[in-house]
Amino acid sequence: MTKIEQPAKFEQLAQAFADQEFNPAENEQHEKLRQVARNILDCFDWQPSKEDFLLITDTKVMRDNPIMIKALEHELKQQLDEAQQQHKKTGRFQTRVVEASPKSAAPLGESIGEAMRNKPVLILTSMSRSHSRETGTALRGAPETSKKDYETLLSSDDLSELANSLTDESGEINEEAWLKLKQLAKKRRSRMISITKGHNPYNILTEGAALEKTGILRERADNVKQLMRDVEKVHITTPIGTDLWLKVRPDLEEIEDGRVNKPGAAANYPIGEWSCSPDWEGSSGVLVVDGPCGGNINQHILDKGKPLKLDIKDGQIINSTGGAEALEMWRSYLNSGNNEKNHAYRLAELGIGTNSHALEKKPREWWGSSEGEKKYGTCHIAVGSNGLFGREPDDPNFNSATVHCDMVLGLNPGGEVTIECVKKDDSRFSLIEDGQAVGY
Repeated sequence: MTKIEQPAKFEQLAQAFADQEFNPAENEQHEKLRQVARNILDCFDWQPSKEDFLLITDTKVMRDNPIMIKALEHELKQQLDEAQQQHKKTGRFQTRVVEASPKSAAPLGESIGEAMRNKPVLILTSMSRSHSRETGTALRGAPETSKKDYETLLSSDDLSELANSLTDESGEINEEAWLKLKQLAKKRRSRMISITKGHNPYNILTEGAALEKTGILRERADNVKQLMRDVEKVHITTPIGTDLWLKVRPDLEEIEDGRVNKPGAAANYPIGEWSCSPDWEGSSGVLVVDGPCGGNINQHILDKGKPLKLDIKDGQIINSTGGAEALEMWRSYLNSGNNEKNHAYRLAELGIGTNSHALEKKPREWWGSSEGEKKYGTCHIAVGSNGLFGREPDDPNFNSATVHCDMVLGLNPGGEVTIECVKKDDSRFSLIEDGQAVGY
């Protein structure tokens, strides 16, 4: 079932989608996208005999690439039909359509947030929504509140029965009950894949990074995970001026290697990165960005002028300069999702690319951050929303901006990245040297 959140407003679009035919047996492009759909769904290890499946897309994808949605629904229905032949009772799949937004991390809405729990979720949107408030909550499996907030909530007369079960005789919150609630929430965590630029049917989905073998990506991601295990700080430098220290949290990591088969797992597609969330205090220096950025700031736009130069102090960008067009687009994009705490200009992510096919044989105007950040031997720094990494709302480093902006380093000759890592015992090693991966 395909459900548009505002059906009256998009009635014409819904009808056009319903009339769209999908015939992989007779159409080569349809067959190609059917295979892409199968590869994506295979990452989930979906069990249709036991669980539901949720596909989220937006109106721009519905308008520009309805065939990709049809291909996914075709594969979902086929797997569900096969399960129904063997089981009396099976799950179901549902497609939900939201209005397209120019903001990365824009909210998806409360009803969709609830629908995301306890199931595989595929987000196919024109702009990234993987860092929205709802996705972070669904992946953590916990409500967007702290233990302190629960104490206030449970004092409400409307919740007196629940309060009695969660508080002891003195009115304090029952620790055992609280732990049980958190454990139950973790079991209900969703697992998720996000595809950005889903309105383009053949670029990001079928070429370049999509061609890398999953086994290679898993091996590289596992190696980076092992290398970063006890790392506390990283020093990132480039010949064009980047000199940045980050205080990293490898325990708050996300690994995109094609394995999205466990609760809480998440990935973008095409896949290929290890990433974590840095703490703000102690993360300072200069970041010079000559690669693509979120907000459709593709490589050819950076090529027109100077790179972005960002001065960072304790996790916050305090000054920004660069080529006029790229700088204006970058500021406009961040401001569209900023808040009173200026979180759009706060650090969110350090990412390491692991995909050697990323951007392969593609013109520079197609070099976007969604695929560029996956390039083997590069890194990317993001500002904005960081809830995807498990940051809880009561974490002093929790970022509630409704935008997430990845900025890629190391794609161009002369801008190669070097990353030196400092472990808890003060020992050091190089993760990347002059654009060459070391040990992964």
